[in-house]
Amino acid sequence: MLPADVSYERELLQRIAQEDEMAFRALFDLYKERFYATALKMTRSADIAEEIVQEIFVTIWLRRHALAEVEHPTAYLFTMVYHRVHAHFKKLALEKRVKQHIVNGNMDTECNSEDDMARKESQQLLQTLIRQLPAQQQQVYQLSTQEGLSRDEIASRLHISPNTVKNHLQKAVKYIRLHFSRALFLVVAFFL
Repeated sequence: MLPADVSYERELLQRIAQEDEMAFRALFDLYKERFYATALKMTRSADIAEEIVQEIFVTIWLRRHALAEVEHPTAYLFTMVYHRVHAHFKKLALEKRVKQHIVNGNMDTECNSEDDMARKESQQLLQTLIRQLPAQQQQVYQLSTQEGLSRDEIASRLHISPNTVKNHLQKAVKYIRLHFSRALFLVVAFFL
């Protein structure tokens, strides 16, 4: 498909700014494949590329009133794609770092201030989730992760069977992972 005439694209953006849904559909038809190809090339994931294209068009509609001022439609629109792809990778990197810190139980490594804030938020979230565990699960989890005790050592200290320790630890980890994953989205969104 040949690039659209700049004046036609500007007209579309101006009509979208006036809430013209037909113009929005025309812009969608004009750019969807190009956005998808760009996002796919950058992410190497069809699902993510599709999600990015959808997010771009939702953003265009939500910010439609600012479109009338756009001088260079193609540059403006593809900048949105690049920013969205960048945000996607930034989110993935932050999620990976936060999860790795949680898995390792190591929240004391040096990072830049944004990482420090994310680490503090995730540490507070983790502590909140630990406090929400039933008392026995909480105690088993803390002995395992913070003191590094084995199941047998925990069982001996708490006068319970190693199987009970295993069950408590599995339930605690499952609860923390489930609720942490849900809340991680909010933490990541805050830092993007």
